[in-house]
Amino acid sequence: MRRWGWACVLGLMLAGCKEDKAPEAPDAGPVETGPAALTEKEPNDRPDQALDITRNSTVSAELTAQPNKADEDWYRLVPGAPRIADVTVSGLPGGDITLEVYDRDRNRLVGINSEGEGKPERFPNLYVENERFIRVVPTRKGVGGAYTLEVRTRAPEDGEEREPNDRAVDAVSLTLGQTVTAFLGHSGDEDWYRIELPDPTQPSAPEGAGPGGPAEAPATAPFGDSPSQGTPPPGDGTAPRGMGGTLPGAGGTGAPLGHDDAMGGGLAGQQGSTGAGAQYGQGPPGASGAGARQDLTGNGFETEEGAAPRGTEADGTPGLTAPEGMRGASPDPGGVDGFARDEAPPSPAVEGTFAGSEPPPVVNQAVGEAIARALDAGTAVPPEPPSVALKIELTGVDGVRPELSVLSAAEAPLFTLRGKEGETLSLRNIGVRAMDRVVYVVVKTSWVGTGKEARRPFNATMPYTLTVSQEEAGASAELEPNDELHKATPVTAGGYRQGFLAPKGDVDHFVLKTSEPVLAKVELTGVERLDLVLSMVEPPEGESGKETVLLRANDGAIKEPERLNNVACNGACYFRVEGASRKVDGKWVKDFENAEQPYRITVTTVPDNGGEEREPNNTADRAQDLMLGQPVRGTVYPVKDTDFFRLDLSDRPVRTPIRATLLGILKVDVGLYLHRVQPDGKLSLVQTADRAKGDQPESIRYSAEPGVYLFEVRDARNRESNFQDSYQLTVEESE
Repeated sequence: MRRWGWACVLGLMLAGCKEDKAPEAPDAGPVETGPAALTEKEPNDRPDQALDITRNSTVSAELTAQPNKADEDWYRLVPGAPRIADVTVSGLPGGDITLEVYDRDRNRLVGINSEGEGKPERFPNLYVENERFIRVVPTRKGVGGAYTLEVRTRAPEDGEEREPNDRAVDAVSLTLGQTVTAFLGHSGDEDWYRIELPDPTQPSAPEGAGPGGPAEAPATAPFGDSPSQGTPPPGDGTAPRGMGGTLPGAGGTGAPLGHDDAMGGGLAGQQGSTGAGAQYGQGPPGASGAGARQDLTGNGFETEEGAAPRGTEADGTPGLTAPEGMRGASPDPGGVDGFARDEAPPSPAVEGTFAGSEPPPVVNQAVGEAIARALDAGTAVPPEPPSVALKIELTGVDGVRPELSVLSAAEAPLFTLRGKEGETLSLRNIGVRAMDRVVYVVVKTSWVGTGKEARRPFNATMPYTLTVSQEEAGASAELEPNDELHKATPVTAGGYRQGFLAPKGDVDHFVLKTSEPVLAKVELTGVERLDLVLSMVEPPEGESGKETVLLRANDGAIKEPERLNNVACNGACYFRVEGASRKVDGKWVKDFENAEQPYRITVTTVPDNGGEEREPNNTADRAQDLMLGQPVRGTVYPVKDTDFFRLDLSDRPVRTPIRATLLGILKVDVGLYLHRVQPDGKLSLVQTADRAKGDQPESIRYSAEPGVYLFEVRDARNRESNFQDSYQLTVEESE
């Protein structure tokens, strides 16, 4: 027994000392060392006779030349798992060959015949999920010869196009912000991408954030404080309705914001003699301002049914007594959210409408925009529905002129652009309608040449990348295409739009629509590398008419802002933003572009009460009517600006002694010129006052015979301008 015990112990020790061995791997079969070499087997002129190709393969084959029909060879791709196949068929000596792709049910998907005789055809990225059929056939009867078919497969990657995708139903689903890699691999190649858009009525990221940071807080504010600049972005948690505090103004203590009263919803407070309260408290009854009640629906200032009028303490806050002429007033059933008035509106402020004074800054963007709309005129036009602006980036391909289109869900064109050969496109603010929840982006090659030489270049070796994202400017973005007047992007009074001049030669149009006469100030910020031009354009009359540029501002150089002052608008006014022309190699070109930094166009308006000039008034036929004893204010801007005022004394029986006084401004040596309109319409200069002594006043005394006269105001030397300070012209009947 003892021997058997030692024997067991020894056996266990020997088993523990046995060398460990790794488990043998299962046999994976033969290792692929290269493409399979296959030979075509006739007959294979039908799909059910097709040669199966399961992996990378090189097939040696031949097309038989037959006089009565074209020989065809069929192949079946069955890789066993989803693959991207690169299929190439060599050319036929003295013949042209076609490569076709069919699905498992023998439906033709695509045909490739991009090259000429003796040249190969290639499909670089055919997606094979289950199986695909390949058909090789000559383009005409009686042609044949040996050829080679090469098939190389690889696993599909994320963010890669899957051909064929040349129809909406086959479009590749592309998420906003995602980048896709694709080929324009043959002359008839079209790549469709399906984009699902967010609902613009749903909350989104704060507006105004640009590529270089928040657009609401620019590093430099070239236009001073305005309701649309220098304010925090929305969403700061401050509710505008019922908020405490007062609106700064010189006319006394302002009412708490968000309370209804006869002073325009508590936006302006009581009127004083000077300051912002007086400045914006002018205008005829019903105009937006301190004398009219505004319905600011959707901005926290809406009128509530049964709300107590100001002067009460129904909401627990101190009331504000209405001024004389407003106390006890009952609602005007004929007005629009207004009250009857028993006295005339206040006279214009001493400072003038556009004398460099702006409404006071506010602490919330939504409140600021509501205040701006209440103080401005011409905002009764229903606002445009919200839209989505897209940013599209398409890299260039050597030898290819890209053509990019944005289509609606019904495949209606919303935007189309043809690029230059090898050009990378960076398209900004491509506008999509509010009703569109799905759009398609289509990329294809453009035709080059004419007649028999016309062709569509392609590149089967160099891919492009496409990225579609939503612009950060949101509802404030311009909406491309807006390069024509009838496609102009709407801009509202007291609002702004952000746009880009890209690609080169881009032109942007904007339209301001009003329901009553207003005077608009249009401001355009400067942009790095751009010399911008701001113009007011009149639409053509009739189908064969041409657009007319009424005003043009290009005082600034590269990076500098532009402005238009006192633009008279009643109905619809159109504005154009473009790059200035410059001379390069002896030719005038417009090759400015900047797809990274946006410009901002801002429009503010006030009622047209007759106390300000009405631009355009730079020609005799556009002269503004002048009344004796009523002063009118204006600006000499831009450089070489000329303002004409018309005085009609034709109904006077005898001579009329008149005295004209022009108050000067800083920087500009204003000159005053009196012309008489002759019976043939020509002007005859009768007297001048242009001593050119800085801001000193100029005056003219003249005994005028019955007739029509024009007063001309301009810089006496035609070399300076001043957008901020206003001159004042007064023509009186003297003794």
